[in-house]
Amino acid sequence: MANRESLIGKVIARRYRLDSPRTDGSGTSLVFDAIDLRQQTQVVIRLVLAESLIDLDNEIATVNDALENFKRQTLQLAALNHPSLVSVDDWGTQSLDGDVYTFTVLEYFAGGTLRQILDRGRRLTPSQALVVGLDVCRALHFIHLRGWAHGDVRPANLFVGDDLRVRLGGLGIKRVVVAGQLSLEQARYAAPEIGLGEAPTERSDVYSLAMTLLEAITGFVPFTAESAALTLAARVGKLLPVSANLGPIAAPIERAGRPNAAERFTALEFGQALAQIADKLPMPLPIETVAARTFEQRIAKQEADNTAEVMRMEVERAAVLAGVPILGGAGSSLIVTGTSSDDPLVIDAPTGGPGRTRLWALLAVVALAVSGVVAYQLIVNPTHAVPDVVGFSEGETRNSVAAFNWTIVMAAERSDDIPQGNVVRTDPAAGTNLEEGQNLTIYISDGPTLSPLADLVGMSLQDATDQLTAAGLNMTTTEAGSEDIAAGSVISWIVPDQPALVTGDKVLKGTSVELLISTGPALREVPLIVGMTLEQATTLAAELRLVLLAGEPTLSNGAAKDLIGAQAPVPGTQVARDSTLMYSISLGPDLVKLPNIVGNNYVTVEKRLLEAGFVVGNVTGKKAFRMREASSGGERVNNGDMLPRGAVIDLTFP
Repeated sequence: MANRESLIGKVIARRYRLDSPRTDGSGTSLVFDAIDLRQQTQVVIRLVLAESLIDLDNEIATVNDALENFKRQTLQLAALNHPSLVSVDDWGTQSLDGDVYTFTVLEYFAGGTLRQILDRGRRLTPSQALVVGLDVCRALHFIHLRGWAHGDVRPANLFVGDDLRVRLGGLGIKRVVVAGQLSLEQARYAAPEIGLGEAPTERSDVYSLAMTLLEAITGFVPFTAESAALTLAARVGKLLPVSANLGPIAAPIERAGRPNAAERFTALEFGQALAQIADKLPMPLPIETVAARTFEQRIAKQEADNTAEVMRMEVERAAVLAGVPILGGAGSSLIVTGTSSDDPLVIDAPTGGPGRTRLWALLAVVALAVSGVVAYQLIVNPTHAVPDVVGFSEGETRNSVAAFNWTIVMAAERSDDIPQGNVVRTDPAAGTNLEEGQNLTIYISDGPTLSPLADLVGMSLQDATDQLTAAGLNMTTTEAGSEDIAAGSVISWIVPDQPALVTGDKVLKGTSVELLISTGPALREVPLIVGMTLEQATTLAAELRLVLLAGEPTLSNGAAKDLIGAQAPVPGTQVARDSTLMYSISLGPDLVKLPNIVGNNYVTVEKRLLEAGFVVGNVTGKKAFRMREASSGGERVNNGDMLPRGAVIDLTFP
């Protein structure tokens, strides 16, 4: 792939001049701001090296196959038309510096990408993130219904238009599912299953959107490591760390970011969950885009669009994305409408007269309302006792406090006693007198509490069993030898269903932990050290973790002087680690004088040899006669010769 700077100024299809590179590309694509020389308008061009589109797994084996597949795919993409999708305006192939590229021409958005906004240190409020999430959920729901999985949902592919609404781009690029080929930027938002080599699915897109919204609010992307592979591995089996401090939006993001794809929302369900919490959040301010705009320009834009700043969302609990129109309250409320699951969300305010007159009238009404509230609070501020709603469902709880005019804040909290979805507690607690207009936080059970995984290595089996039982976890065991862990203690542990978990991670109660229990060091086979130097024997014993112990030097016919001449136990014996291996240094051979045997009868010969420490070998001839000669090791020997003790003496009779 060519260097992006070298492509600046190149003209694509005799029409589009590449002006400046963007940072929104992936490992296989380059993205440029460009000028349409024919229309004199700005566009965005994405270049992809044709060779990188080869996909042997899908039988795309040559560049020609890849270009043909690109053509088919882009024709399908160009037919997709949705207000929340970036449209493909043109496409084709182009040769640049000897390489063949495919190109797609996309609509230019002056507001930039969410990536550019975040890179400038800006953050979204939960209300702004909710609006972004709704826009992207509508786009994802649209493409998922048509059999597409995006596979690369991240801030760099979310474009902000002049209307401050978000469009999803980047659809149709070849999706890399091998961890080693993903860029780190792509891996930061990829679902855990991508790290296991699986292809992106609709639920993978939902996980990536959850990651994107979490970063947009907090500025932090969890599980990011030094490389794409390590980043993907770090999130396998991990729950998304979503703080309840994010407010009502925390619960939908946590559910959308579950490590198990089957437990996540669909795009439709995610959008519905976001719509259901809209009335719990303040009205979002316009997103600060990369395009500079003055306050007067924003007011003019609002008046041109017949919109206005409003005080608070009042969105009824209805399935916005399912196509049911949702209308808010009176003039100071948010109105969210949509006639079908494919329509955009439209945020309107009641119509009014000329802009400047309406603005002043609005300011006067707000001032009057504020002064009236202050005066009312000085006279009377009703209070009500917080009812005991522990164990109630969310709907029952809301109904029981609806008449008290409190601001309801929903939060998630795990509980071992309260079923999931029911109330764990309230803040303030039941019985507390709470003024109207104050916050009542209702904590909804998110299921049983999680148990942290302790470091069990080195613990005795009994201690490890007690600790797991106390944490509400199950246990299985296997055995293996260990050089370092004592018999009966834990060598290692693993959660079979989530093998990437480490000490400190949390799991649901009832999760099974498999312990590997030590049977102690393996037995050693005693080696042959007779004939070795002491240095050689010491090295070998150290490798086997046996202890050498010296005995008294002795005469030895098994080894030369100063070598090891004897050992105990004998070679081949199985002994425990750290057992003692006795040895003695040879003082030289143990020689004995051959007794007077030649010329004597067999009975006398045998007796004298045995008494001298020799061994009777082969006997040939007739033993009734006197022995004619003797030999040892094939050599003839005579009476009085010095021979090694224990030597075998062969006898020959006439």
